[in-house]
Amino acid sequence: MNKQEIDVKQKIIISAKKLFSEQGYEGTSVRKICDEAGVSLPLVSYHFGGKENVFLAILEPLEKLPFSAETGDPKQDLQKYLEVMIAFYQQDREISLIVRQELAMNSTRADKIITFIQNSTNKLKSILENGRDQGVFQFESISNALRFILGCMSMISVSNTGMLEVILGEKELGDYPIEKEVIEFIYKGIRS
Repeated sequence: MNKQEIDVKQKIIISAKKLFSEQGYEGTSVRKICDEAGVSLPLVSYHFGGKENVFLAILEPLEKLPFSAETGDPKQDLQKYLEVMIAFYQQDREISLIVRQELAMNSTRADKIITFIQNSTNKLKSILENGRDQGVFQFESISNALRFILGCMSMISVSNTGMLEVILGEKELGDYPIEKEVIEFIYKGIRS
């Protein structure tokens, strides 16, 4: 594939992601995607085969998040896991919105997202169990520990959509980096 074809594919993906996040999958036509991207309609079929495959291409970065292998140090593993997730939520506002919409609607496309969430949660669960076994983390219920951590991560996703600024007012939130505080907050909640 040459550079021009890659550029066309990227234009389509970027435009589709923008429109899916604003109008939802069902509210976005292939024509709207093409108009936004400034490309002709047949190029979506040529490069992707249709709107569904454009959607799947948008989700590919979820599968490629750079989770590192566990080091045996549960605190370090948890920190790396959280850093990857926080960075993802903060860097890609549109995908956060798309994921929330698809899950809320329980769409047929949600299966792909659920698979990612299950894989990601299994990695987190492994880190927590390892930490508990080593005496680094202390919690009574792995399910509740997961709920607690995933709830914190969910709020980062929500804050990235601008919803918290609306609820709390922009002045209340300020412009403070949240990454280190969230990681420390979570760690304090599960350490022994």
